[in-house]
Amino acid sequence: MQEDGRAGLARIAVDHTAHFAHTDWFTEEMCTYDQQRDKTPSSAHEACVTVRTRLGRAVYRVAVEIELGSVVAEPEALALAGPGATLLTGADAAFAIGTDTIVVVTPAAGDAGELTLPGPFPDVVEQRLAAVLRPPVRAFARLPDGCLALGVARSAELGYRRGALHDIRLTFEAPVPPGLLGRVAPGLDWLAQVGSDPAGAMERFIAGWYQDVPMSGAYPVVTGPPALQAFYRAAAGRPEVLGSSSRILPEPVAGRPDSLITFGQEGDGVFTLVMEPDEQDPRIWYDGLSDTLLEERERLSGHLLQSTLARAAMDGPLGGMAFVDRPQARRVVAPLRRVPLRPMRWPSLVTRCYAGPGTVVLLGEDDADWFEMFVGVRHPGLLRRLRKLGLDWESFTDS
Repeated sequence: MQEDGRAGLARIAVDHTAHFAHTDWFTEEMCTYDQQRDKTPSSAHEACVTVRTRLGRAVYRVAVEIELGSVVAEPEALALAGPGATLLTGADAAFAIGTDTIVVVTPAAGDAGELTLPGPFPDVVEQRLAAVLRPPVRAFARLPDGCLALGVARSAELGYRRGALHDIRLTFEAPVPPGLLGRVAPGLDWLAQVGSDPAGAMERFIAGWYQDVPMSGAYPVVTGPPALQAFYRAAAGRPEVLGSSSRILPEPVAGRPDSLITFGQEGDGVFTLVMEPDEQDPRIWYDGLSDTLLEERERLSGHLLQSTLARAAMDGPLGGMAFVDRPQARRVVAPLRRVPLRPMRWPSLVTRCYAGPGTVVLLGEDDADWFEMFVGVRHPGLLRRLRKLGLDWESFTDS
């Protein structure tokens, strides 16, 4: 493999054959490469790729160039790891571990020239990236029609939590053009901010999840708690961000006898959301869920993030709703990460949020045995795993 000096460009030698030792990693599901695919070159820049069950065999008849921002077939991307590479696949990510190169294919593309890969990871990935001489990491973002080349990472920073590898942050010399990122599932970079800056995490989530929704100005609020101002800035005049199942008002309303400020309501008017006046991060209550005001567990900043995630799970065009038992719930959220905030009190009295690249799951617990589950995704391919779980969906939309 040779570099020609341009960012994100790799060249594979003529008549090169790469064999992958294929190992399932996260799940027992067969990965997409476990199906035979044959492609015949139609031009000087296409590769002939053949992939078979349990052994991937990529045969390149001509030199192949993969430039930053180009879209290629997944076997073609993974073949950049070179001869003898080991292929490790999971529910979302795929790694090809070569002698001197690591290739990763992920559902997310990151932003601002960075990409954070959430764990868990195969041991060999940690071993190679923790070594003194680290191999270069070539990253691709998975799209419905192929893999988007993100380039070669300038650095790979390993993040540990409780002694285990928690995430890998890749930094790139040249970020992918913004116009291409709209085709890729939003990443999880925002999740690292939740504990210290939930309002900042909310802004980053909104920027990623609604990146293909045109901004149409701004909402008029210029005063009020910082978290609410941050929400209106992020919403940028887009009613989709305000929501429909539960809705943040375009601007807060005063005038209640108790001096509380109304800033949101349930879609059918079952309750309103009210907050303390004149506080930096006020307490909030539901008015209408019980005989008296019901205080939410998180203050405004945490609630705005959680309610934004809830609307992504409940209001989007892709996803579904189902009642699941505890084992089913565990399987659904197994590859996801729980958002580290206290449970919301709506739509169930104990409602937790889970997130993955381009995926949000809302899991509500009203009794010990059953959960009310809402799922929202950014593109149909992210529902593939859920279809295989045999759930009894109340509603399900994948197109």
